[in-house]
Amino acid sequence: MSAFEHDEVSVLTSADGEPVALHDFGGSAEGPPLLLSHGNGLNAGMWAPALPALAPHFRLYGLDLRGHGRSRPTREDYSVAREDLAGDVVAAVEAIGGPVAFAGHSLGAASAVMAARDHPSAQRLFRGLWLFEPVLVPDDLERRPGDGPSALVEMSRRRRMDFDSIDDAITRFRSKPPYSLCDPRSVEGYVEIGTFPTEGGVRLSCRGEDEARVFGSMATISFDQLATIEIPALVVSGAAINEANALPPKLAPRIADALGRGEWHEVEGLSHFGPMEAPEAMARSIVEFFERLPVEV
Repeated sequence: MSAFEHDEVSVLTSADGEPVALHDFGGSAEGPPLLLSHGNGLNAGMWAPALPALAPHFRLYGLDLRGHGRSRPTREDYSVAREDLAGDVVAAVEAIGGPVAFAGHSLGAASAVMAARDHPSAQRLFRGLWLFEPVLVPDDLERRPGDGPSALVEMSRRRRMDFDSIDDAITRFRSKPPYSLCDPRSVEGYVEIGTFPTEGGVRLSCRGEDEARVFGSMATISFDQLATIEIPALVVSGAAINEANALPPKLAPRIADALGRGEWHEVEGLSHFGPMEAPEAMARSIVEFFERLPVEV
């Protein structure tokens, strides 16, 4: 059984020619569009259990960033530069027709911020930005990503890619953290969209080496540049900090302060995988944030 009541996929072309997948998840035909995106190594399927709570309020779309989910790259060495990931977001928004409400996690959240910073008419792209722990690293950080061995890079490279079936993949992901701490439906949605069939079973579409490349290419930026983003933004972070993902929750309040119209909210008990751990609570946060904003800006 599918984790999604409705999912129609369109393959778009990003600015540099890479394909990106846009999911139409249905929802309210009269509601404003909401675009959902994901963290590194994941895909829009992670939002599956949040969709029923969001559907009465929005027309729902999901974006798989390049190399993730249904966005199958055209070449081995496709770019994972932040400006090109931002281009994926822009391609999706332009296909939907902006301005859209945006909700993103980690890499997806950061890519939307970069799109808003760099696009010549960002106000036409977004009504507002709901951002769970965007991975944005300031250039004044004493120890930066890439300054030494990275556990995330090594874990990505060791990731198991092949499974006997979708059910086998779901069972194995749910057997240990971080996915054992997530809502089972989030894991099911992630695996459903994030695998493709092989002769021996299924394989993850996001290659471990590509996930590692994204982690390893984490460029720093000047947070002073974020003040030019005059789009309403809510930066959400969890209070449960683990060693592998310690930086994003620590930087969340600083990102909110740097944004032109940012605010910060911390949620007890959630880790960097918060949208997968508490999907209904995060859906309520998204709805409440956008209810405060005009439909058109």
